[in-house]
Amino acid sequence: MNRFSRRSACLALSGLASLALAAPALAQTPADSWPSRAIRVIVPTPPGGAYDATMRPLAQELSQALKQPVVVENRPGAGNIIGAQAGAAAAPDGYTLTMTGMVNTIAAGIYDKLPFDIVGDFSHVGSIGAAAQWLVVRSDAGFGSLQELLAKARAEPGRINYASSGNGSTGHLLVELLQRSAGIQLMHVPYKGGAPALQDVLGGVVSVIVVPPNTAIPHVKAGKLKLLAVSTAQRNSAYPDVPTFEELGFAQMTVSSWVGLSAPKGTPPAVVQKLNAAMAASLAKPALRTRLENDGMTPLTMTAAQFSDLVRSDAQRWIQLTRSLNIKAN
Repeated sequence: MNRFSRRSACLALSGLASLALAAPALAQTPADSWPSRAIRVIVPTPPGGAYDATMRPLAQELSQALKQPVVVENRPGAGNIIGAQAGAAAAPDGYTLTMTGMVNTIAAGIYDKLPFDIVGDFSHVGSIGAAAQWLVVRSDAGFGSLQELLAKARAEPGRINYASSGNGSTGHLLVELLQRSAGIQLMHVPYKGGAPALQDVLGGVVSVIVVPPNTAIPHVKAGKLKLLAVSTAQRNSAYPDVPTFEELGFAQMTVSSWVGLSAPKGTPPAVVQKLNAAMAASLAKPALRTRLENDGMTPLTMTAAQFSDLVRSDAQRWIQLTRSLNIKAN
């Protein structure tokens, strides 16, 4: 072998060695080192609210699963829009998540212009849980069952009023579905929030309201409210004598108000999968499941793809309904 050939061979071997040393670094992706710092979760409601009460114990479990702090940041306002907009605009690096919910899919139909697309502007990570909606009346309103309420409404169209936390709220839409299905006419009384709406039902100012279980349970137990029907597919185990809407012939009112976590669009799929796995592990913890169930929420574990499908299908459902009824936000 001449000098030139020996030099070429040495260079070739040196290059191969360099490539071998560099291979692990080249193969490593950003997801391999994620997470390396604290993760922020935007909660689009005030501290102490239902979203906040659900997210904080989950954040503690996620911190343990991911071995990094998971910090809750409350960004309330405009029907969850402000927080969701901030989440959609964040860097898609896995360090900013947003608590999203069915309310975001409803908003897509009741606002003419939203600063984000709940379907297209997020990489949806996974579900947390879902809660029923309960149709309740004041105990002395004279309605012993949903059938009695419907009979009275048919006999006196527009005379029975119902409260909601505002135009386009879940309670509003469910009663609109009931009116369509049962062929009745009720009078809608929208409020600026669920608390004043429920207060007027308790005070006898308004007759009917649809609310989440955690809102209704204390008053049902106290005998101030009577539960007539639940929106889930199965009866509530604590109130086994109360029928579901589906059992009463209103299958289209089978609705569970879900919440989950979403990342900005473009977040690496491997990071999304790591987050989804951490959520599943956290939601499997008995203590967390019990806490969520005590708040009226059923823990719900889905893959990222399944959760994305849920967001998409609910957006289509509520956009179609709100536009057909010409419902707009307050």
